[in-house]
Amino acid sequence: MADLLITGRLAEEEVREVARTIGADVLVLPVDVARFMRVQMVLDSLRKMGKKIQEYDRVIFPGEVDFDVSRVEAEFGVPCFRGPAYVRDLRTSLSKGLSRTTPSEKPEQGMEGYKRVFLESERKPAKFMIGGLKIGGFQPRIVAEIVDAVRMEDDEVVEKARYYINSGADIIDIGCVASDEDPARVFELVKLLKKTIRAPISVDSLSPAEINEGIRAGADLVLSLTSENIKEVERWPTVAYVVVPDAEENIFGVVREAERRGFKKIIADPVLSPPFSLAAAVSRYHDFRKVYHSMPLLMGGGNLTELIDADSIGINGVISALAIELGVSLLLSTENSEKTRNAIRELRRGVEMCFLAKSIGGPPKDLGINLLLAKSKRPGEVFRGRARRIIPVGEAEGIDMDRAGYFRIFVDFDKSQIIAAHFKQGCDYVFEGASAESICKEIIKRRLVSNLQHAAYLGRELQKAEVSLHLKRSYIQDEDFPEL
Repeated sequence: MADLLITGRLAEEEVREVARTIGADVLVLPVDVARFMRVQMVLDSLRKMGKKIQEYDRVIFPGEVDFDVSRVEAEFGVPCFRGPAYVRDLRTSLSKGLSRTTPSEKPEQGMEGYKRVFLESERKPAKFMIGGLKIGGFQPRIVAEIVDAVRMEDDEVVEKARYYINSGADIIDIGCVASDEDPARVFELVKLLKKTIRAPISVDSLSPAEINEGIRAGADLVLSLTSENIKEVERWPTVAYVVVPDAEENIFGVVREAERRGFKKIIADPVLSPPFSLAAAVSRYHDFRKVYHSMPLLMGGGNLTELIDADSIGINGVISALAIELGVSLLLSTENSEKTRNAIRELRRGVEMCFLAKSIGGPPKDLGINLLLAKSKRPGEVFRGRARRIIPVGEAEGIDMDRAGYFRIFVDFDKSQIIAAHFKQGCDYVFEGASAESICKEIIKRRLVSNLQHAAYLGRELQKAEVSLHLKRSYIQDEDFPEL
């Protein structure tokens, strides 16, 4: 197949390198960047080729062109397609197939594919319901725990619950304190959340008194039944009960006891242990599934995300894959420390990615949904041009104090904003915004920077603050990101 690759001047060298490997020809238009190509420019250049244009089977344009390539195809009778937006993806795109209307690297699945398989799955009958959620054989539902909720003020609990719902949680879990039982407070919180949010509510306690008060207030789910408290916990047909092993009985024994006592909506939690009991814990889930093929399972991810000093985003991806492989119905997690900030949103994305992958019969890769934040699958571009002179640069020297004043920079995760406070004779300005660029422009507009060294420093620190905001990583001014 004979291909003609259309490109601009800046990408010429890279495009020719790809063309050599696939036996294609290259036409360079008199423009630097692909997005500045115009259809008339293309038509004029191809007309100059005369009959030679008819020798090609395809004409492939950069993915970023903003005109309809079918206009070119209509004039010359040669099939025209849009390639990828980036030259580095060209070789892969040619092997996967091309589109006339969209850049070829646009994911075939992505969120649209996920929504399709999700909606198809939701049409199946449920084993039972928790609130309005179908349970048993569906995508894992995310349970977000408000740790020590019984010790928080009402507005704090509601704010946290809404934050979790907006982050992707399906069920809100009221965390109790084992050493300080407060059944009346549990009753109040269940009533409060039932009035203020539209989601099922669970009570996380081993105390029969707290569990029963939560049920009377309208709780949809109980965490958890054990061999010790099962005799005192009230049995309601509308409530789902999570069963856990304890010192007296393993998971099979407690499940059998719950069934004997007439509990109908039973969810088993073999308990996902932290390192270095993790392999045995996964085996418990696997062994349980061999015996109880369809009983819903709960898996708690907090033991992993909290008890290992590694970025939670990757761990939540693995937890999501494990959950879907084992047929887990509920995934329990929380954000109880700085390093697990954003964990519910990460878990939601991981579940979406892995559920889509399982549905189409492949690994959770190249789907258009991913958990890549700090790293990328594609290599970055490297300057390959020529320069009159190359200047080696050593360590940076300190900068002189700016007579216009100095800045303290912060990140407010609650507001999702960068804060830059200006000081000269005390704090005279505070800038708040979501982007480094917008804050920089406002600072320059007000002439609060008087030397280039300070301007460069300020731009660097504000951009670092913006990256920290996106990564949900604590920001400390003048502190570099860590290296391994």
